[in-house]
Amino acid sequence: MNKILKYKPFRFFGLVAFILMTACSGKVPLIASGVSGPEGLPAEEASFAKFNDLPMPSNSKMNLQKSLVFGADSEWFGRLNLIVNLSGAEVFDFYIYEMPNFGWREITSIRSDVSLITYERGGRIANVRIDSSSTRGTEVWVTVSPRDTGSNNSK
Repeated sequence: MNKILKYKPFRFFGLVAFILMTACSGKVPLIASGVSGPEGLPAEEASFAKFNDLPMPSNSKMNLQKSLVFGADSEWFGRLNLIVNLSGAEVFDFYIYEMPNFGWREITSIRSDVSLITYERGGRIANVRIDSSSTRGTEVWVTVSPRDTGSNNSK
């Protein structure tokens, strides 16, 4: 019994080391919240710099706790949560006019208190949800995912 307790700390630290080493070997980087870029930019500005394939309204702030992004450059997927100091109608118009400038093609849109716009670009789909009822400003959710190209879509 004494021998088992003697080696327990080594097993724990070995397990922790194994988890850390395997976690660092992934090929899909995760943009961590609260990490600034190499230039020392604030976290929100450094995060915006990662999304060169999406327009971002000026004076918007990214909520890093509600955003989850995998990948980088124009191959990323996940969700972004923004708070924008514009009306819901202004944010809707911004995305309607600016997304095509970034190569996105509108598929469908619904304008209301909670507006939805869906875009396609290459093998990805972007959904923009604009909620003007937030007390902090207009809340925007941008969700980007790979497009399903399977042959069973017609069922």
